[in-house]
Amino acid sequence: MGRARRAGQAVVLLLAALVAMAALALWVTDIRAFALRRLRVRDGGDAAALAAARWQAAGLNLVGELNLIQAYMLADDRQNLEAAAALHELRQRVQLTAPVLGLLAADAVAEANGLDELEGAADFLRELADEAVFRDFYPGADADFRGMVRAATARPLRAFPASPLYEDSEHPTLLVNQDFYEAVLADDWCWFWFNAYPFLQHYTGHRDFGDVPDLATEPFLGLRLGAAEASLDGLLATEGTEAALNDQLRDLGHPALPPPPPPDGAWGPAAAERAATVRWSVYDAGKWGRWEAMHPGNLPIEGTLREEYDYFGASAAISVSRDGSTWLAAAKAFGDVGGGNPTALTLALGGFGDVRLIPVDAADVGVRGFDLAWLRHLRFHVPDYARSGFAASGCRYCSALRTWDNPAWRARALQWLERNGHTCRRPRPGGGGSSGGAAYGH
Repeated sequence: MGRARRAGQAVVLLLAALVAMAALALWVTDIRAFALRRLRVRDGGDAAALAAARWQAAGLNLVGELNLIQAYMLADDRQNLEAAAALHELRQRVQLTAPVLGLLAADAVAEANGLDELEGAADFLRELADEAVFRDFYPGADADFRGMVRAATARPLRAFPASPLYEDSEHPTLLVNQDFYEAVLADDWCWFWFNAYPFLQHYTGHRDFGDVPDLATEPFLGLRLGAAEASLDGLLATEGTEAALNDQLRDLGHPALPPPPPPDGAWGPAAAERAATVRWSVYDAGKWGRWEAMHPGNLPIEGTLREEYDYFGASAAISVSRDGSTWLAAAKAFGDVGGGNPTALTLALGGFGDVRLIPVDAADVGVRGFDLAWLRHLRFHVPDYARSGFAASGCRYCSALRTWDNPAWRARALQWLERNGHTCRRPRPGGGGSSGGAAYGH
């Protein structure tokens, strides 16, 4: 009887072991499937960002070449002033078209990689396009851009350009910081300890948040260019400009700029054209610069940057999704003019011959990824709350604002932080990855 009992126990143990092994096999299979999904969405997102950045590079190069053509025409001994002035409208048309082509390219790559359609993304971009304002552009630029976006979004999108929804601000309000809302919703009081403790201590009402920035007037995936008025002689008087122009002309297989006219006035009309003020396309000083200027003391790149790579500016941030997994990737155009930083002289001269993936934290990113609820909150609810203190219903982010405006919640948070704030530990930055591994981006 004892032997039978032991045999029965062995069978039970064997069955238990088989069940455990089966569960382990299923678990490993699930992990493998999850890892494969993540790899597919990551690879597709990275490729989509690179595709968009290639069109940004093409647009920047074309604008630069049109600047070169304008310089050459004004330096010639023929009367080209009227034709040269018309080139500025052509450059502006390039600025409008390149972002839309970048979006189409990113979407085509996302579709080729089997990524999911992003419900509501096309409608939202059309809404943004309807509000786009292109200051100092040619007449009809707004309508042209809206028409291009409507054509590009005639079907659902699989790639979303995660560009900033609001203009840059020196002191951005917490109302456009998604981490603030998530900290309130999760009672993550340590977030306030590191990021907004004085604000929590002294908050009295919605007006303390400050002004909400204006909606961005530049298109998503924009080239971040502006315009400046100057004569050709005025440009050439700036140290290094003539050498940079001739370097680019040589690289493109063209002869150098014609020499200035003789002082005896034999080139009277040509001399007048060289001195005439015309418009040029330039890098927007507020949106281009060295990496360190964007993240002082916290640059998410280690090591020494070579001069020709040490600049931020136009970048492509693309959000994609597949089977519930999301990915935010960023890429940027790089290049040089005469072996140096292509933006050093402010004048747009092109020279962008490569695109690379960059850290999400170092890109021109406005959102963590495509999140229609968050985007609509930014666009509709934030301005209303900033004006009136009214938080709409049916929106989780508005619910966070109502929680925040509850004095009992803030008092509880302050009481906890006074006792335990010293135990808070700052979250570690995100890990590596081909798209930069931002803590929030993937």
